[in-house]
Amino acid sequence: MLKLKVNISNMNKYQDKEASMDDYSHERKLRIDGRYEAAHGKMAAAKNDFNHAHALKLDAHDDAQHRRARTKILKHMGSRSK
Repeated sequence: MLKLKVNISNMNKYQDKEASMDDYSHERKLRIDGRYEAAHGKMAAAKNDFNHAHALKLDAHDDAQHRRARTKILKHMGSRSK
């Protein structure tokens, strides 16, 4: 599966939503893998997976905040330029 790299500042709503869904599914997979590894005694690998999943969750939260703020800023900037 070939994924094209997209400049974040040029993403449309659809691309932004798809990237967010990809991050969520990756975070979910890491949490599941972490629980599996913890159940099988691989605590170092489990901790690494949990830390990575937590970092993805924080990134997704920041992206969501910026996504909401970006539209307000762009609307405001557009109204001032007229």
